[in-house]
Amino acid sequence: MMSSTQSESLLDVARSLVPLVKEHAQQGERERRLPDPVARAFRESGIFRMCRPRASGGLEADPLTTLRVIEELSRADGAAGWCAMICGTTGAFEAYLPAEGAEEMYASPDAVTAGVFAPSGRAIEVEGGYRVTGRWAMASACQHCDWLGGTAVVFDGAAPRMSPAGVPEAVVPMFRASECKILDTWRVSGLAGTGSHDFEVADVFVPSRRCIRLPMTAPTHPGALFVFPLFGFLASAVASTALGIAREALDELMRLAATKRPAGAMTSLAARPSTALVVAEAEATLGAARAYLVEAVGAVWDAAVAGAPISLRERARVRLAATNAALGAARAVDLAFTAGGATALYAESPLQRCFRDVHAVTQHALVAPQTREVQGRVLLGLDTELPMF
Repeated sequence: MMSSTQSESLLDVARSLVPLVKEHAQQGERERRLPDPVARAFRESGIFRMCRPRASGGLEADPLTTLRVIEELSRADGAAGWCAMICGTTGAFEAYLPAEGAEEMYASPDAVTAGVFAPSGRAIEVEGGYRVTGRWAMASACQHCDWLGGTAVVFDGAAPRMSPAGVPEAVVPMFRASECKILDTWRVSGLAGTGSHDFEVADVFVPSRRCIRLPMTAPTHPGALFVFPLFGFLASAVASTALGIAREALDELMRLAATKRPAGAMTSLAARPSTALVVAEAEATLGAARAYLVEAVGAVWDAAVAGAPISLRERARVRLAATNAALGAARAVDLAFTAGGATALYAESPLQRCFRDVHAVTQHALVAPQTREVQGRVLLGLDTELPMF
């Protein structure tokens, strides 16, 4: 576990990178990928390995520190913050790799890993591992990775192999980036600079030591970070991207309101009573959403550090807080965008970029509006399926 000094140090590193991130934000938007100077800085500073186990060369940052780092970078540029989030939090998933595989993959400690959890591949078990074929969509930052993972269903002949629980067996093979073909598919309205293209492999052999079996059981590495519910952590990290984007939108509205004089008006936008009401509502919405996320994550983190059991209800609260944070951030951005008027429509306005980016975040499966149904059923004590919980 990181000390408070180490946590502040990592946050200071993120803050020091803000000018670089801002400088290249428009380049990322144009090129539809994370700019090379930013990716290099994230790699060299440790941002891309902030949640990887220390034994594999990572920083093993605690969840609250990680969320603050993601929020800070997303405030500078939502797409860059998203890439930091994807590669940075993948490290927690890597704690489930067999030790031999992790030793191979992270012989160079600054190696970058990401991937896609959707089961879009087909794996055939052979001696020593699996032969895998598949195509995975939305692989953020894939052009900067050394390793890419993609979930694959294990087949016996033409049929999926079924587990004792009655569900198909699956593995997450970790491919060398050189084994993957990246397909130029990322043409989108929001988070354009994340380079979230498709990638595919064809009949690639992956040794068992580089495969994570699903469902995951015990992590290979000790540590409270790997006791914290993985998908609750990932959902919280996704939501923190939205929080950073929303903070930038409200800051931009403040700057705009001080100088803009609406057509036909004698005073600035800031002098309008309606603007004051919007700012108050947006600040309260964003602040409440963030506070609930910090409280829910902090409570479960305290339990993980203490070695206490983490109940299903506590998991549900973290997931609910993450969804609420993402949706609350989007609401705050909507308020700022509307208050900005026609000025917010122009490409040079940060408000339109924030609007597009935050609504891309809310489409993610871990924080989409419909996730609240499962969370609510758990809180009500009702039986329900718990995918990625």
